[in-house]
Amino acid sequence: MVQSNVKQPDYRLDKLQWNMVQVARSVPLFRGLTEQEWNQVAPLLNGHCYPKDAYIFFQGDPPTSLYIVWMGRVKLVRHTDHGRDVVMEVLGPGQLIGEMAIFDGRPYSMTAVTLEEVAVVSVARSDFFSLLERYPSISLGVISELSRRLRVVNELVRSLAVDRVEQRIARTLLRLADLAGRNYNGHPGAILIDIALTRQDIAEMTGTTVETAIRVMSRFRKNGLIASVRGRVLLKEPGELREVASRG
Repeated sequence: MVQSNVKQPDYRLDKLQWNMVQVARSVPLFRGLTEQEWNQVAPLLNGHCYPKDAYIFFQGDPPTSLYIVWMGRVKLVRHTDHGRDVVMEVLGPGQLIGEMAIFDGRPYSMTAVTLEEVAVVSVARSDFFSLLERYPSISLGVISELSRRLRVVNELVRSLAVDRVEQRIARTLLRLADLAGRNYNGHPGAILIDIALTRQDIAEMTGTTVETAIRVMSRFRKNGLIASVRGRVLLKEPGELREVASRG
């Protein structure tokens, strides 16, 4: 039997490419593009997979690509001159990573570390600027995303300056619940944060020491506000945590 030398289409890869496009299309940055325009955008997308605790890029690296979280969650860590790490934000599916560096051309200002197995979609910096020139509607998405990120950073700086540790940890737990929370069977109203978090993670996210994070989390647990479920944090009383977060 003579075998054809014609390469058959790989429908699995076609589906993978289609899924990457759907993720990119969910980002406000790209929502203004038409179906025809997406036919030009799709070939510029690249998929990457990372295990837990992997580095997507390091603070100080040159900005080569814009990343979009496809699956999983990523934390953005700022390394200070005093050797202290501060988690600036945790990002989930559909959110951008590294956009500030891509726009201004300076090195990445934070390190991107995976909290679990993660898949991302990347667009090379040169390709991204070509898209900006070709499709002006993307510029509105750029402004929207930069404004959102600026509000997040301003809120973090304000919280570190004026809030007590209990407030910061309660607020961080609630923010993570919004990002990766789900209902938990047997506990009406409770929210399970479906991310494996260490006390080190909590300390970095709230600008405190591990010892203080352990002490506050233990107090929350003793008061019935939270519990541990297979390495996850369960918010048993989200309403009471909101009261803690809002106390002046």
